[in-house]
Amino acid sequence: MRIERWISGRFVLAVGAVVVGLCCAARADEWTDLLFPTNRHDFGVVPRGARVKHDFAMVNRSGETLTIVNLHPSCGCTSGKASARVVEPGASAVVEAEMDTRNFVGLKSTILYVTMMTASGREIEARLGVTSHILSELVLNPGAIEFGVIARGSKPERVLTIDRINALGWRFTRMVSGSRALSAKLVETARNGGAVSYALTVSVKPDAPAGPIRDELRLMSNDPETPSIPVMVTGFVKGELSAAPSILALGRVESEAGVQGRFMVRASRPFVIQAIDGTGEGFTASSDAGKRASSHIVTVSYRPEPGTPRGDLRRVFKVRTDLAGEPPLDLTATLHVAP
Repeated sequence: MRIERWISGRFVLAVGAVVVGLCCAARADEWTDLLFPTNRHDFGVVPRGARVKHDFAMVNRSGETLTIVNLHPSCGCTSGKASARVVEPGASAVVEAEMDTRNFVGLKSTILYVTMMTASGREIEARLGVTSHILSELVLNPGAIEFGVIARGSKPERVLTIDRINALGWRFTRMVSGSRALSAKLVETARNGGAVSYALTVSVKPDAPAGPIRDELRLMSNDPETPSIPVMVTGFVKGELSAAPSILALGRVESEAGVQGRFMVRASRPFVIQAIDGTGEGFTASSDAGKRASSHIVTVSYRPEPGTPRGDLRRVFKVRTDLAGEPPLDLTATLHVAP
């Protein structure tokens, strides 16, 4: 009798766990469909070693503020990055999924789990899937071109090699790039029977504008199986303007008095701050406008108003100056507004 009861209890627990799992999966699928117009991407056939990225567009159609608290992949070969941490109702964001193919061959599929918290305190999850078919005969080293942070006006150079075996007659026919910031050269370096090697040399042009570089070069080949091979190029061109701190943490706001903080904006030569974009919804920003100097104080303030967002907030201000050819400088402020 005791054994029967024990078996019955175990059966009920097992069924309950399955039901809970199915319910959670259903909820995850519902949130995925609600927030992401497209939740799957196939990179197709890619070389081994390649690092490929895809941007998933997110549109907050939930009717309440969502905070992205975690991006967790099902495999260590995949990583994620969100363009914003807090997404207001009706607003959009981008979740980038990157797959590193160095340690795999053949078909590889992974899921990027996006965990979010609603303004009402519910934890929700969406699932984004990425797939690649990784060729062992074609290898990129390294898997992408990364410049890191570089000074504007310099001309750094990086080299990537492409090796292919068991491909008699295989060759690249042309290279496609829409980037105005990069110059590239593709040269065949060896051909021995069915083994072929190429070197791709990429440099940043001296007149490249300040700001992030995120471009893709496409190498077109005569092989129907791999007609186009993507090569990601990333970096950041540091302009003449700089700010300290890099991110201004304003802390916690618990009263109508609000908070205030300051940035120091510098350049190697005198300049005038012409405008500061990004104010509103309780945020203000001011400077000694009209004054020409090589450094300026920018004061950022926040005071909660009726109807303004609560919780963790992140605001980006754009400082526009009279420096010729210099893009606006981004100033990022963070804070937490108590309910």
